[in-house]
This record gives sequence, structure tokens and C-alpha cells, in this order.
Amino acid sequence: MRDRLRAAILAGELPPGSRLSVPELARQLEVSRSPVREAVLLLVGEGLAVEHSRRGVEVARLEMADVLELYDLRACIDGLAARLAAERMTSTDLAALRGVLDAQGAAAVGDPRLFRDLDARFHQIIVQTCGNARVIRHAELLMREMRLAGRLLLDEPWHLRLSHEEHRAIERALRQRDPPAAEAAMGGHLRRVAQAVQTHRS
Repeated sequence: MRDRLRAAILAGELPPGSRLSVPELARQLEVSRSPVREAVLLLVGEGLAVEHSRRGVEVARLEMADVLELYDLRACIDGLAARLAAERMTSTDLAALRGVLDAQGAAAVGDPRLFRDLDARFHQIIVQTCGNARVIRHAELLMREMRLAGRLLLDEPWHLRLSHEEHRAIERALRQRDPPAAEAAMGGHLRRVAQAVQTHRS
């Protein structure tokens, strides 16, 4: 049930601010209230929903301050993942990463939605190969939350091209088996993106 509701939130079928009424969801999904109630509470724990004392539970709305906090955390956690992955990535992992980057380069000039999907895949490959289960779990939670921030993110061609160049620098450090450089490149990339988003939206 949680996976079903999470998928609906991340796909935009339940947009930010949507009320997650347990009775109504149970009726729509034709299930009892108990599994729905449990799923909704788990989504609150993941940061995808927020519980209000008077309005009940709603799909989370991310404001700029929330997005900047997410980038701060991602710079640390994804940076650590890159440091660890630099010692563990196989040639197959690196080939997959290069394939994503090649496709992303083409998407940067005219398909921002595809670019964003490939951006998520790029970070996912690195995180999943880092070898630390707790880093993986926290990084995935942050990535899910970040998907609620679509309206605040940048799709400008200059920004996508620069992000792609930064991804290339991260991949290069990983290929060279240089943990400090991989961590620095990842952290610098995410902090630069946060600054660009804040500047453009202010």
C-alpha cells in the first residue's frame, strides 16, 4: 500500500497539498482503512507527507528553504557515497555511468524532463555502488523528497549543460579511483546547483 501511494505522489497523481484522507483513500482503493492508515503514516516518516493538527495529512509542499536543506544534506551524503564508490565501482558500473552521461548530454539541449530523469539515474548508480547500506537508505529518501520540488528546480539550458559538465568531472574522479576528488566534485556540484536555484528563484 505504501509503495502504491508513494508511486502516485512521485508521479504527480497526488500533487503537493493533496489531502490524504484515510477513509477516502480506502474507499477509492477498495481496501480496509488499517493498511491505508499505516501507509500514510509511513509516508509522513519519509517526508513525502505532512500531518497537520487540523487539516489532517497532506502530500508535502516543498518551499525554497526545504529544497536548500535537501541540497545541504545531499552534498554530504552523496559526497560520501561518491568517496566510497570510487573504491568499489566495477568496470560495468562505470560503463553504465558513461552511458547515462552520453544520453544526458543530448538531453541537455532540449529535453529537460529526460535530463532530470537521467540526473536521478546518475546519482542512483553512484549511491547504489557505495557499499554502505545506511548511506544508500538516506540518499534514496532525500532523492524521493527532492522529486516534490519540481516547480522550484531549474530547467534552463545553461544550467543543464553546466550540471552535465560537473557530472563528467565526478565520473572522471570515479574512473581514476580518486575518493577525495570524487567527494569534492559531488559536493561542489550539489552546492553549486543549490546556489543557482536560490539565485534564479529569488
